[in-house]
Amino acid sequence: ATMSKGLAFLAVFFGAAASASIERVGLSPNVNTTGDFPTDFYGVDVSAPTSESAFACMKGLNLKFAIIRCYESLGRVDPSCADSVAAAHAAGIESVHAYMFPCPKCGNPAGQVGALLSYWEEHHVDVKRLWLDIEGTQYWSGVAANQEFYKGLVDACRSNKLVCGVYTSASQWNEIFGTSFQYGNDFPLWYPHYDGTPTFGDFQRFGGWSSPQIKQFSDQGAKCGASYDISWSPTLPA
Repeated sequence: ATMSKGLAFLAVFFGAAASASIERVGLSPNVNTTGDFPTDFYGVDVSAPTSESAFACMKGLNLKFAIIRCYESLGRVDPSCADSVAAAHAAGIESVHAYMFPCPKCGNPAGQVGALLSYWEEHHVDVKRLWLDIEGTQYWSGVAANQEFYKGLVDACRSNKLVCGVYTSASQWNEIFGTSFQYGNDFPLWYPHYDGTPTFGDFQRFGGWSSPQIKQFSDQGAKCGASYDISWSPTLPA
């Protein structure tokens, strides 16, 4: 049988390992395709130094946004942040964001956000939004302490007039903060579910969010000489 363009892009992208299960991967039947990715809004996130040529290659695949790690779980600014952000802009990526993997056990959430902002100012880093990466129970403490630390991150975003969002899943959120906890849910949500399906049909409410902005649907990105996760949004993330 002839494979649809939507399924073909996933087969080409994921390679032979995906080909055996490609029939289980669905795309909207009304989406037209250009290059490797449909003309909807697909993007990547990276946690390693990424070059202009790599981002230019990704743009050629119709990947339109990039989210770059700028703060590490060790409690320090990622030193490759500025160069990777500049490379994404130079390559013509339409929407460039950053994410922060905080260090809860290091304490001082406002200080961690402040350190990142100082780095951005010094290195002229230009991103549209900072995503707070909330995951990995091994990095966190007890529920009460976790809630206070996270509130500190959100409050630091607000006090610095920083455009922020939250990256997390229901399972991570509930285990770290408890099922009834809500805070910062006025920020947009980016959630992971590696089902290979770029839709929100799997989303279930949690943490006060009734709908997400972005879905990270694969961690298998491996073209263009780089490794990355792949996300989808119905609109270009702002």
